[in-house]
Amino acid sequence: MRDFYLMHKDVPCGFLTIDETSGNIISYKDAGNGFSPFLGNSDLDKIKQWWRMRTVPATRMMIQEMIKNRECISPELYLAKNLALSMTDSYWVCPKESLLKFNDVKFSNFKIVNDGKIPYHNVTSYDPNASLGGQMEKYWDFTGKVPVLVKESSKYYGQQSVNEVFATLIHESQDTKIPYTKYSAIFSENNSIYAKCESFTNDDLEFIPAYEVIQSEKLSNSKSFYEQYIDLCVKHGMDYEKIQAYMDYQTLTDFVISNTDEHLLNFGILRDTNTMQLIAPAPIFDSGNSMFFSDNRVSRYSRVELLERKITSFYATEDKMLSKVRDKKIVRADLLPTRKEISDIYGSAGIPEEKIGFIISNYETKLQMLHELQQGKTISLYNEKKKEKENRNIKRTNIQHNSIHVIKEPIQKKATYGMLDTKDIYPIETILHACKFLINKKQVFNQIPENLKLNGKFGYIALDEIKKEIKNAGETPNEDLVITAVEARIKTIIKNGGNVVLDDPRGICHSAVNEVAESMNARLLFHESVEEIPELAQKAINEMER
Repeated sequence: MRDFYLMHKDVPCGFLTIDETSGNIISYKDAGNGFSPFLGNSDLDKIKQWWRMRTVPATRMMIQEMIKNRECISPELYLAKNLALSMTDSYWVCPKESLLKFNDVKFSNFKIVNDGKIPYHNVTSYDPNASLGGQMEKYWDFTGKVPVLVKESSKYYGQQSVNEVFATLIHESQDTKIPYTKYSAIFSENNSIYAKCESFTNDDLEFIPAYEVIQSEKLSNSKSFYEQYIDLCVKHGMDYEKIQAYMDYQTLTDFVISNTDEHLLNFGILRDTNTMQLIAPAPIFDSGNSMFFSDNRVSRYSRVELLERKITSFYATEDKMLSKVRDKKIVRADLLPTRKEISDIYGSAGIPEEKIGFIISNYETKLQMLHELQQGKTISLYNEKKKEKENRNIKRTNIQHNSIHVIKEPIQKKATYGMLDTKDIYPIETILHACKFLINKKQVFNQIPENLKLNGKFGYIALDEIKKEIKNAGETPNEDLVITAVEARIKTIIKNGGNVVLDDPRGICHSAVNEVAESMNARLLFHESVEEIPELAQKAINEMER
């Protein structure tokens, strides 16, 4: 066992005992002066949590250099926890019998060690195999005036590093005062990509993660953790509008880039290390686990699938996070990167075209949802599943019930039967645009409108009227073009859950209609007149009786 003081700079804020064999904390007594972690509210359980999240993997050369220069620390003790030093705050542990001061051990003194490179502290450092299996190598570079964090990304084409640059582009383009960390990226000789950013902490400024804020007090069940995090920041002196705006902005930008790793250690607040006053939200950082970096599929996600993806934050899904956003327009959609910008950024990094296409398609779905959110609609997994179920029901109805009725006798009074005018369902201008140089049925059918929810309604199609539409649009109504328009409108109606009445007295489209009916599992029926269609005949009778 070994006794230590838990220090904040040169202020003792607690007394703890460490098992020298395991490196675990055995006991802790807080000094009660408000300097300890968790905003001054620490006990044994909290300090154990804090200790587990904090370690610096040390090299033997670093340890020996420290022993040589300070002559007061045993190799075993320093190896156990490296005095719990961190680049992001001013906490450390001092052996009880030692006369060490903070200036003796702070990281800036390591510039002479290992070419100025110091390993980055994180929880994975406890695992000697942490560098295997895709973990990014991280270290602090002290060779410049300002310490620089360097993260190497080799798996997934180095996309995690590229994602940091992409997030920087988003933040730079937004007209906002929300703080963010600026990243750059560089290729290495071993085909990895390094992301670099300057430290936003120093001897006078430290980072307090959201986790410590949340754990600093017993929380109420009447409010969400998201809301109580904001309340606690305000309670400790921060401006409500600033912290709320920051959370709104961070939540929305994380949603846009599909960041799945905004856990409570990945954002927080800045504190003055001398006055212990909270100053402002910490700059947004660590956006590498975004833009579907580890996905190996090529087909775009549905809206339901996107919202089902698990995230690490106050909630496990994005829709829950979105529900807490107050200012939904704090992110300007018109300033977000375009398809070309995304293609250029990821293409320049050697990301395969197929993966870039996958990234863009899902990004654009997110932009569509953002637009809906900013228009006042609620984005929720429940609603999306409901819509998806309705669409499945429509398709199921199509298979079982939807029908195409071909009549020989033209309809004189269409209004009597309450049928839809298909001019508005699939405009002829859209069809002609797809067939500008040659008749391209594939393109025409790919543009079929969806989510019309016709729910069994009847749509009327007449060959003669389609010919008139084509003429009025300045084109020649040749037979192939007319048949293509007929097929497109039949497919549109059936796909959206409706029924078709086709006026084709000369049987020009019979062959094509047979193929459409078979491909869409629709019933195909032939009649002399519209009165032979039971549903429509009844509608006509009801109309006459009024």
